[in-house]
Amino acid sequence: MEQVCILTFLGVNSWKDIRTREVSLLTVGIFGIVGSVRACFLGTIGINWLAAAGIGGSVIVLGIVSKGAVGIGDGLLLLALGTVLSFGELLTTFLLGLLCCSFWGIILLVLPMNGKKKEIPLVPFLLLGYIGGLIY
Repeated sequence: MEQVCILTFLGVNSWKDIRTREVSLLTVGIFGIVGSVRACFLGTIGINWLAAAGIGGSVIVLGIVSKGAVGIGDGLLLLALGTVLSFGELLTTFLLGLLCCSFWGIILLVLPMNGKKKEIPLVPFLLLGYIGGLIY
């Protein structure tokens, strides 16, 4: 059931990220609150939980430092995911998502019709990274 909720959360935000280049702050907020309450109820809040949240926090800081080149919404989404995934699961999802995004960026660079300033939504690649982590 947990995996279905995560896949739905990432699927909805992937669709929104592709169409509008934004994530749904409402779904991110609800997911983060429910995940935090779940973690409190299960007693899983600890250093592993804080480290997982640190990944999202790092992306938020990177978004601020880069003046929006990296989306702050992506960091908030990773922060919310960090409430339900372990540090290892979140790191795997994030790194596999970045790897997929890198391959897509290379393809866009090679295609003559795309410019080098094209924005690439991250959340669909996080979805692929999560699915890859489930398969692995």
